[in-house]
Amino acid sequence: MSTRKRRGIKPVAGVTILIIVLCICIGTAFAVVLGTKSSMAKKEAKLPESAISLYLKQVKSNDFSGIYENSLLIDNHLNSKEDYDQEIKNIYEGVNLDNLIYQQDSTDDSLYGLYDGNVKVATIKLIKSSTGKWLASTVFQADNSSIVEVPAGVTFKVNGLDVSNDYITDKNVTATNYEGLDDQSVAPKVVRYTLSNLISEPEITVDNSGYAVMKDVLSNTYFIGKTSSNSSLEETAINAAKTCAKYPTKDGTLGAIGAITITGSEFYDRIKTMDNQWYAAHGTSQFSNEEVLSLIQQDEDSMIANVIFDYYIASGSTSKEYHIGYQISFINVNGTWKIGGFAIDNEMNPKTKKW
Repeated sequence: MSTRKRRGIKPVAGVTILIIVLCICIGTAFAVVLGTKSSMAKKEAKLPESAISLYLKQVKSNDFSGIYENSLLIDNHLNSKEDYDQEIKNIYEGVNLDNLIYQQDSTDDSLYGLYDGNVKVATIKLIKSSTGKWLASTVFQADNSSIVEVPAGVTFKVNGLDVSNDYITDKNVTATNYEGLDDQSVAPKVVRYTLSNLISEPEITVDNSGYAVMKDVLSNTYFIGKTSSNSSLEETAINAAKTCAKYPTKDGTLGAIGAITITGSEFYDRIKTMDNQWYAAHGTSQFSNEEVLSLIQQDEDSMIANVIFDYYIASGSTSKEYHIGYQISFINVNGTWKIGGFAIDNEMNPKTKKW
């Protein structure tokens, strides 16, 4: 009677197989965990709270680039990255970020308040991107606002950012520097942009070649116009400035000013009521250092000039030198340049003391 040997697994081989099976199980489990984590991360990224967590992480690590880029997507603004970063630093200076809690606004679902205890530190706005990911940005109200007036068809940037038509508040309106004219039909027409929520004074650059920016010396209005180096226009501006300076010192007449001024204007109404009788008689009056700092034209029949000069007055042993700066707006009336707007800013003159 024959016997068959029972075949079995050798101990060493059995251990090897067990190890292999165990590795497969562990690998499968690890892959499942990784897949679950990846899936959870993707789901978490689609939750509003994930944006707040990422935002606070960026603030904590001083990663302001991501915050600034998201802010441009969430709330269209024209602040520079440097200004924006500094504002974020100011908001969270001295704040323990680990202690912050957030609470959704009761009137606006897109807004969340960040609180340190009972103290509100900041307001965060959330939006959902086109990819389904939530983005967060700080909401703050800056103090500065400006007006920019440009000829039709001219475009510009603020702090390196394109200014869209969304900022336009008026079209085909009289330029601000000529609002004092009784007849505004002769004044240049402009497109007016209103820039708000600015952290600091804007840096404005013009896209169109041959154009420049000039700030109104009396307000936060900026004028854009075609640059000019026409020596004849500069001479006209300097002569007009000196004519205006002579009247308060009684070295010139009101009639001389009227000859170069649109008399139906706020400027002429002001100067014709000026009392110059108080000014003492003198034997010497002399101009020097006359210069046109800048000159732009809002259209072919208008120009704005920033003019500076020194004006020396002497009588015997007594003398006085004035360091003068004028911003003068002109209109070409039947071939003659006449003053349509006038403002004084002696600080344009570098000799004026800055206290």
